[in-house]
Amino acid sequence: MKQFLSFLCLIFTVHYAQAQYEMVVFEYEKNYFNQGNPLPAESFIMLSGQVDQGIDMVKVELYKGGSSKRKKALYENTWKRSYSNIGEKFDLPLNYKLHGGEQYDVVMKNYRSANETEKMNLRQIINSTLDAYVDGIISVERRKLNIAKPAGAIIKDLNGIVQQGTAFYENKINFEFPGFSDIIKIKIEQLNKTKLRRGNIVFASGDKKMKRTETKRLMSEKLITELKTALHTEIEQYINTNLLVLHDWTEVNNYPTEKTRNILSINAGYGGVYFDGDVNNLSYDSAPYVGLSFPFGKSAFSSQFWSKTSFSLGAFVTNFEDEDGNVVTGPIFGRPYYVALGYKVFKFIRINAGATFLEKQRTEFGFNVNDVRIRPFVGVSAELNLWLGLGDKGK
Repeated sequence: MKQFLSFLCLIFTVHYAQAQYEMVVFEYEKNYFNQGNPLPAESFIMLSGQVDQGIDMVKVELYKGGSSKRKKALYENTWKRSYSNIGEKFDLPLNYKLHGGEQYDVVMKNYRSANETEKMNLRQIINSTLDAYVDGIISVERRKLNIAKPAGAIIKDLNGIVQQGTAFYENKINFEFPGFSDIIKIKIEQLNKTKLRRGNIVFASGDKKMKRTETKRLMSEKLITELKTALHTEIEQYINTNLLVLHDWTEVNNYPTEKTRNILSINAGYGGVYFDGDVNNLSYDSAPYVGLSFPFGKSAFSSQFWSKTSFSLGAFVTNFEDEDGNVVTGPIFGRPYYVALGYKVFKFIRINAGATFLEKQRTEFGFNVNDVRIRPFVGVSAELNLWLGLGDKGK
């Protein structure tokens, strides 16, 4: 037991190392990274590239290989030019670890400030589309206006029109169009409830010769115009912000990552096994052991807890001896062996706790009987990672 405690004291002097960013340079004309080398795997990336002075924002999106046009991005991040920066380079951290030996699509979008002409054209296109939609869903009947859809469905369609119309625009201050407000919804609901005969009061109060059909027409036009004006006003708030327009779109499709090594974790340590008894009459023994560990998660992609936790199995190097001096071995293999859960407490030190399979021979009625038992054990081991196969690195 003293040997076991001495081993514990020795290992608690080890500390962890920390991961850092790996530099990756994008070459625009050749449309590849780092002179055509694979992207780093299982580490954070600092992406660098050239941009024109007129570019105010670079947006980078990562997709699974071959899926950039069909699925949502795995990760995206943006670089924004500061007001004092007049350089022609961007540096953007990608805090997403790529899997080794796989392919990814990398999409880079460059944005510049939209000029007044582009803002005016955008305003006209969106407003015209909104007006056409409103005219299409509202029809004038004898006594009221008929709305083809519920107010909630109309708001959803109107928001979709704006999203499609601004697909090539972003905002430097991260202000996204929030969708049309409840004011628009209330106005739509009012259109359904308003009686067109009210036009007699609004438009014919000073002109008794005005026909009722004319007042109904004027009333319907007034209500529809008020809705369109409210829509235009809310769109104006978005267009008048620091709007950016897409200047360039670059795709690098099915780009490979470096191959990572397969790791076999070998443990060599010292453990104690409980045989029987209580605190006052404890029966145990200890011995060195070797085994293999299989982590529940890879450190690059799993939480710290799961990447440090493992399933372990192995065998003790020597047999045990109980309090009576009897040799305690293990079934089948002639050595005690174990299965356990382990947890890495330092960079290569793992604590294990589990069950040991034991076998002891005893005499009963003149016959030798092999008594197989399962007993708990705890141990501490140093872990050595062996690389299997070819690759650039392993984590």
